[in-house]
Amino acid sequence: MKKRRIALILSSLLATNIFPIIGYSLESNQLVNDNRRVEESKEASTLDRLTESSQIQESSENSSTTDSKETTDKEESEELIKQPLENAATYRVGLPNDPNIISIDKIFQQPIGTSTSILENGKLLQLNPAERSQRGAIWSNNKIDLRSDFTFKCYLYLGNQRDKAGDGMTFTLTGDSRMANDPSQVIGSPGMGIGSYSTRSGQPYVANALSIEFDTYKNSGSSDRMDREITADNKGHGHVAFVTPKPNNNNYSGEHTGVTIAPTFLSDGTWRTLIIQWDASQRSLTYDLEGVGRSSHIVPDLISQFGSTEVNWGFTSSTGTFFQENAIAMTQLPSNVSSSVDVKVNDSDYGGIAEVERNDKITIRNTLKVTGNFLEDKKLETSIDLPQELNIPERILINGNQVDAKDILITGNRVTLNLGDYFVLGDTLIIELETDLQEVIPEKILTMHFEYLENAKLIEQSNDISLTIAKLKEIDVHVYYKENESQNDLAEMKTITGKIGENYKEVPIDIEGYVFDSDSANTEGVFSENTADIYFYYRKGKLYLSAAPQYVDFGQHKISNKPLSVFGQFSGGLKIMDERASGGWILQLKQEKVLTNGTFELPEALSFVTSEETTVIGSSAVTIFESDQKGESDLSAILDSTSQHGIRIDIPVENQRIGTFEGKLSWILADVPEN
Repeated sequence: MKKRRIALILSSLLATNIFPIIGYSLESNQLVNDNRRVEESKEASTLDRLTESSQIQESSENSSTTDSKETTDKEESEELIKQPLENAATYRVGLPNDPNIISIDKIFQQPIGTSTSILENGKLLQLNPAERSQRGAIWSNNKIDLRSDFTFKCYLYLGNQRDKAGDGMTFTLTGDSRMANDPSQVIGSPGMGIGSYSTRSGQPYVANALSIEFDTYKNSGSSDRMDREITADNKGHGHVAFVTPKPNNNNYSGEHTGVTIAPTFLSDGTWRTLIIQWDASQRSLTYDLEGVGRSSHIVPDLISQFGSTEVNWGFTSSTGTFFQENAIAMTQLPSNVSSSVDVKVNDSDYGGIAEVERNDKITIRNTLKVTGNFLEDKKLETSIDLPQELNIPERILINGNQVDAKDILITGNRVTLNLGDYFVLGDTLIIELETDLQEVIPEKILTMHFEYLENAKLIEQSNDISLTIAKLKEIDVHVYYKENESQNDLAEMKTITGKIGENYKEVPIDIEGYVFDSDSANTEGVFSENTADIYFYYRKGKLYLSAAPQYVDFGQHKISNKPLSVFGQFSGGLKIMDERASGGWILQLKQEKVLTNGTFELPEALSFVTSEETTVIGSSAVTIFESDQKGESDLSAILDSTSQHGIRIDIPVENQRIGTFEGKLSWILADVPEN
């Protein structure tokens, strides 16, 4: 019982609301002209008969109209009470299953008429319920600028009346001057006018406008002839087209452009995705309705069409004898996004193209401006997919300030910036990325663009910019070999040739009689226009001991009744370096100080022993080795005590004393001139 009681209450309320609308339709001559043709079938309603009766009264052609009208009034009254009982809900259609549907309750002005409602927590715009004689319009609070692109996306529902549907709805852009002071008057005629057009001279229409109509009924009669030119719709499926509202749209031809005939009934109980796009550069409006088709319309002149470059956007609808529910669920609101990109190399001017070389500083700049509704509820991002030849940017700036690391997402070569903390509605963001080449492929062209996204959906793509990797230029670098002190050339100058951006490396050459000493500190690097000549500096070759023992140790021994003969252990090796171009050398040994324990001396106790001979070492230098070998000679083998080579001490029994004996020897390296 409780459910039935609620239904009765709702029925009563709905019936109360319906009567004034029907009353208006009975009093309006226009509705008689614009109502749909009554099909010759048994399904004609009491309202059809009532309308026919009204026509007879007005023309005074039938003296019995009073009885007919009273009868039809009674029949219609009974029907109007029954219809709400059958449709107790305000609307029949449910929302599409899409989490991207947005709430729109703050976007629009007060609806015009009584048929338009915002339902489902602001997510469903019902332009009219499935009832006769409805008319409504609703307009955006904010205007959009037609000098910039915009995209509108939604789901469109045109009821489930099939061949009994009427009349349809429109998406309309308007610069109607009444919007400023009297917006409630910005609505067109009912019926065939779909709330946007004038059905005959003197009837209302939306001025300075362009409509995309979703028309479910073909008006092709003698008095309602606006759709006669759409001859292809011979099955009554409905059509989509562009129409310019004007003082009288009820003409045989010239009212429609960009017509697409629906392959099935537009009013078939399904939600269809609708995308509407404005291309500012082409002044082109495009619709794309799922399952129906796509078409575009060029606006020759914005001022002539709209009276302004800024317009309100919205929807209109109407029903007549035939009706349908018209509803919208929006996923992307029209917003103006201006996104342009340019580039500069080093300190050059910004432009759309540039030539770049290795080590050049590349700055990519995105100029972004966004206006629209409820952007604060969305995640706003801009993104660029950098070519693999470019490094990930070292610096990213927005309006001259470094972007916080938390707002930068780098995935592969794609850089995405979260704009939430930097975005101010209507302000311009200057986004700069600083990068350079990481891979040089001469003459390759790198193209890229920015993408503006809302909630991860692409809204606007900027223009493309291109970077051309420069053809590698060749450069000559001279290599010099100089004597360190005199700066005289020691060898012929060498020229190396390379392409800018390529690597180079030079090493000193061998020059007889000279030794490399230093260089100009640019012997390796990358060829550039500023690469300097290379210098290697040499000194004159020398003859010297590169290694020599610092001492020789004969060990500790007890006094014995036998002579002592022991080879000494050297503290290091013996090496000779001859860097000269010519000449030989001799190595000599001389005793500078006799072995002594402080009280007793051991003269001539030391000998130098080789495989060939034994030579006593005394106060006069003795030659132990001679050679003309260049470079380094390692003589450590002649000091090898394990092979009975080197310095030997010989102490007879009578000279053996207690104590530590120390002496001093000198190595003498002498030049032997070339013969």
